[in-house]
Amino acid sequence: MRGGSHRPAAAASAPAATRHPERVRASASLALRDRGSISLWLVIFTFTTLALLILVVDGGQTMNAKSRAADIAEQAARAAADDINVTNLREGTAARDNTVQLAGNACDLDPQTGPAAQLVASYASGVPGATATLTACTSSMTTVGGIPSLSVTATVQLSVRPALPVPPFNTISATAQETAYLACGSADQREAC
Repeated sequence: MRGGSHRPAAAASAPAATRHPERVRASASLALRDRGSISLWLVIFTFTTLALLILVVDGGQTMNAKSRAADIAEQAARAAADDINVTNLREGTAARDNTVQLAGNACDLDPQTGPAAQLVASYASGVPGATATLTACTSSMTTVGGIPSLSVTATVQLSVRPALPVPPFNTISATAQETAYLACGSADQREAC
């Protein structure tokens, strides 16, 4: 043989079980103890992920419901404030008394007669799973910039069915109260009524 040394062929190695039997027993008992640990971790991780998903989705719907309730209350207050007593204006009693009066049913809570309640009911019929109710509507005279002005305050209760109805989120409810002030004048000159 040239240039190298010849090594004798190694004897066939003995199987691992016969060389170190205590290691084989220890690794077998470790495998039995770890059995199912990934399943437990997966169950805990899945539960935590679903809980966070429900919080994010339903929490977002709660914030959206509060915003919608405020918008509906604002529009209901405007609808009631726009329903003024036209006869009072035409007879001149509004100018003489320096007050504007609402029509008799402007703040009526009945959706058949009150414009604010009609607006709230039309919203509720257009959104599936939502229930909106005008719970209060009051008018009062206030002062805006030193000038007496009519204001209307509307309170709306909105209930929405959540996307993931899980307790405590079986129903999402929000209440909002908004005020509208009546302004008189032309496009160039506006003032409180």
